[in-house]
Amino acid sequence: MKKLTKTSWIELGISVGIFVALAIISAFLDLQINKALYSPNNFYGQYFANFGELPTYLVAPVAGTILFYQNFGKNNKINIFLKVLFAIVIFAGYFVLITWLWGRFADDSILYPYLYQAAFSLLLTSLTIFSCMFVPKEKMRKLLWFAIFLIIVTALSNIFVQIMKMLWERQRFRTMTPGNELAPLAVSVICPDYAGFTPWYQINIFSPPEIRTEIYKEIFLATDEDAFKSFPSGHTVAAAASFGLIIVPDIFEKLKKQRWIFWCVPILYTTLVGISRIVVAAHYLSDILFGGFIGYGTACLTRWILISKVPDLGGQLKNKKNEVAKTE
Repeated sequence: MKKLTKTSWIELGISVGIFVALAIISAFLDLQINKALYSPNNFYGQYFANFGELPTYLVAPVAGTILFYQNFGKNNKINIFLKVLFAIVIFAGYFVLITWLWGRFADDSILYPYLYQAAFSLLLTSLTIFSCMFVPKEKMRKLLWFAIFLIIVTALSNIFVQIMKMLWERQRFRTMTPGNELAPLAVSVICPDYAGFTPWYQINIFSPPEIRTEIYKEIFLATDEDAFKSFPSGHTVAAAASFGLIIVPDIFEKLKKQRWIFWCVPILYTTLVGISRIVVAAHYLSDILFGGFIGYGTACLTRWILISKVPDLGGQLKNKKNEVAKTE
């Protein structure tokens, strides 16, 4: 494995320090922070509630397009089969994306919505495949590592978060807040003074609060099917798919000097999405902290492994060897 540089150790120390500090703060102030920032109809909160997960929904079309333009050997039949397969992946990715957006903005009175969604998906798939024809083959070959990295980071971080959600079964703030549309009408009687709240370090599948009986759970699930899926934040880890960008400067040597941009953009975006989840009462500070750092940590660890195992991600060494061979 490649050893960490002094700069990397400093960055790791800062990251761990920020995580630990916020974890301690949230252990004591989670509930108070939510009460202070509660504003479910806020534009900022609603905007990211609708678009915050976009990075994850773009993974299939982006990775599928890159894989579509790869050459997997000399067997034409296999290559044709794979191109058809990856074209289907692109279409399916766009279809899921459009269906997701459709459910947020489209009028329910529109007949045969799946036909519209399929048509838009087919159009976007065609445009994507056509436009990428003009990308140089050398760059597309290098982007294969970006596609692989993106798939690994998104899949692992989301799987991990979903497993944690099932174990923690943490109740969402919005379901305990009187007046919230996703809270039962008699919430102040059923759950007085946020009695269903549990700190992030309590794993509720093993030690649920006394108030949480089967009847209690049924009442809340009747108004919000995700009532007990607060920890960690799925929206935040979906936004953290944007950390797939951190591998780009390692693939393209010319972007090394702009490396900080490929780190700062996902950090800023994931932070904005995370805070918005507190504002709309969907999550607590600890929820977004763990969701964001799971995505961030998975990306950093995967990048380190790839760089250690595949030091020539961008193919620079191979190109130089070819140039030397040609001159000789």
